[in-house]
Amino acid sequence: MNTPLPPRVRHHKLAAGLLLLSVFMFGFGFAMVPLYNALCRLTGLNGCGVESVAAAYAGEVDYTRTVPVQFAATTGSRRPFEFRPEVGSLRVYPGELYAANYNAADRSSTRIRAQAVVSYAPASAAHCVHKTECFCFMQENFAPGEVRHLPVKFYLDPSLPRDVQVVTVAYTYYKVSGNGIPAERSD
Repeated sequence: MNTPLPPRVRHHKLAAGLLLLSVFMFGFGFAMVPLYNALCRLTGLNGCGVESVAAAYAGEVDYTRTVPVQFAATTGSRRPFEFRPEVGSLRVYPGELYAANYNAADRSSTRIRAQAVVSYAPASAAHCVHKTECFCFMQENFAPGEVRHLPVKFYLDPSLPRDVQVVTVAYTYYKVSGNGIPAERSD
């Protein structure tokens, strides 16, 4: 027959367990960044592979050619939402880091949650466009009438095939429904 532990011992065990759990959670919080970076390196998720970013700063720039990068912007709803690039195109050296900017404005009288989805043309260039910073990585909340300046930092991988003469980076901003999925075009 088991005799119950005295309350003092039970409280000490509970406190020790909670302390151990807190230490584990604190350590796990610190481990999230290296785990995310490792996942990016393995999968190329969000174009944030550490090797790719390091290559852009390691002097592996192809100065023998320039590639025009065109920027496009559309919205995926009929809401009064404005979205456009500040410049239509840049001529870039593959391997060199560049910045481009977009402007977005919610011209409606209600709040909106939106997210940009990127696409590339030609499709064969998609794996050679690496974004180190992009508004498309997360959803954005816009207040009525709010205007935002949205930066993108990117580089083209020097392994970009030579037959690719122009790269188009096109963003479409979608209103996001309550469950985080782009809403239909009916709004």
